[in-house]
Parts: sequence; structure tokens; C-alpha cells
Amino acid sequence: MHQKNTKGLTLMELIIVLALLAIIAAILIPMFVNTTDRARLRSDIQSARVIQNAIDLYRVETGTVVSGANADAVMRRLAEEGYLELRNSATQTDGAVWYYDDTTHRIYVNIYGSPESVRGLYESLSDAEKQMVMVSRRS
Repeated sequence: MHQKNTKGLTLMELIIVLALLAIIAAILIPMFVNTTDRARLRSDIQSARVIQNAIDLYRVETGTVVSGANADAVMRRLAEEGYLELRNSATQTDGAVWYYDDTTHRIYVNIYGSPESVRGLYESLSDAEKQMVMVSRRS
């Protein structure tokens, strides 16, 4: 005589669905944390490679090394000489600065002043990327 309505979800089915969604979120959310910081740092690493290539090309073509008091001076010199197109000399990563080592003639992304979350990304970089990043106090 009584027909049971089977169109809705039971409370147990709803709890199971919510538990599955929570498990999926717990797995996926850590993958997307710091994606912006990671993208900015990798962009700075690529920029450092371009700048380093310009430094090397300058040295090969002129027979002298480019020197300067800091990274900005070196980049301005390369731009003046036509080896680098300097649109924006600032780093993309929060708190990071360019560092130029005048003894090795290498440019680095110094992330010491960046938030802890950015400095924590250092371990996830490849060996080639780590060569372009510095975590010291020098700037």
C-alpha cells in the first residue's frame, strides 16, 4: 500500500559523498599551494639565464668582462651595449633581488628576503635551477 520514495539521497549516502570530496580536496590542495610563487621564481630563473647568456656573449665578443657594483649596474651596461633588452629589471618573486658576483661574473636570483614559503621552494628546484638561485644574505 505504501510506496517508498526513492528519488532522494539518504543521509548516509550524503555523508559518504562529502567524505570522498574531503579526501580528494586533501590530496589536491597541497599540489596547488604556492603555485604563484613557484611560477614567479621559475620566471626569475629563466630571466637569470637570459642575463647570464648576455654576460657570456659580451665577454666573448668584447674580450672583457662586464663588471659593476651590483646587478642593476651590470644589466644597465649590457642594455646600453645592446646585449640585453631591459624592460623591467625587477624580479617577479616577492622579496627576491638580483645578485651579481663580480669574481665569477655570474648572476643569481637571491631569494633570502623572500617569504619562508618561497625559500622552501628551493629544495623542489632541479639542479640546473638551483645553480641560478642564491639563498644567502648577500644582495
